[in-house]
Amino acid sequence: MSKKVFVSYCHKQGEWVLNRLVSCLKAGGAEVYIDRERFKAGFGVIGQMDATQDAAETTLLVLSPDYLKSDYCRHEMERAFGRDPYIDGSTIPLKQQECEMPEEIRAADLLWVNLCDDKDIAQWELLLQACDADLGADAPHWLDVRDEILRSLQHNESLNLVVIGQPQAKELKWKELIEQLNDHLSAPKLEQVDLYTGQAVTRPGLVGAILYACGIKMAIPDMPEDLSVLDKAISGRNLSRLALLHLDIVPHRPDYDIDLFSSLRYLSESRKLVLLAQSRQPLSMLLPQNHPLSSFIPKVIELRGRNK
Repeated sequence: MSKKVFVSYCHKQGEWVLNRLVSCLKAGGAEVYIDRERFKAGFGVIGQMDATQDAAETTLLVLSPDYLKSDYCRHEMERAFGRDPYIDGSTIPLKQQECEMPEEIRAADLLWVNLCDDKDIAQWELLLQACDADLGADAPHWLDVRDEILRSLQHNESLNLVVIGQPQAKELKWKELIEQLNDHLSAPKLEQVDLYTGQAVTRPGLVGAILYACGIKMAIPDMPEDLSVLDKAISGRNLSRLALLHLDIVPHRPDYDIDLFSSLRYLSESRKLVLLAQSRQPLSMLLPQNHPLSSFIPKVIELRGRNK
């Protein structure tokens, strides 16, 4: 069961909190309680702060000089220690910028997380464990991969995301990474088609799934006319972004022929379709050397799990 974590922070650190901290907590399985998502206009700020904090099991204090100067943040910190007089783990101090530790933390001899160095794997792990969250990968690596994918998609470059699980690793949160990309992408959003679904077994079924994911609902004719429908529908749009998940199944699907991938390649080269192809092996190893998809998407980004 996911842990409910209230994030107490100063808005001057909001970009780091929302873009990095909250992203890792959510992807790792924690249920995040934060003002940006739960506060409503027309209601008192203090009342909403207190109610949101009380609904969570744990308060995460994101400490910085700005935090310690904020009356609102001080209020949340004092309430956290008031709820946690025995220091039973329901208050987690996180130093995000160099600052003097508050007396309440020093007096309790409380172990805190130090993420002044955002690349510190051990400190990220300490934090995620305290929040019952696990990415299945080192947090800095997970974030770097996400940001590299974002840069490619923002430049409308197709890519191959290779998910490499390590032996005895916990589940690697690659699906959560893909789902979060739209939090950072402007339109068009990244749509998803999972090749494991029953609809995608046949080529016309996959064509229908692609168009449906892109918001196009229409009847799909049998082969070979299905590809004409795909070409016309996607070409009539400015741009579509599409994640094709579990491409490792392609060699086992006889309907996924050269014509299908030649069509996808044509749409990509004509700047109508940007592909994120997810697989467990690089497409260059998974598909024949002269395959239209493997030769068209040379950019490979690897997400590696860690040993546990």
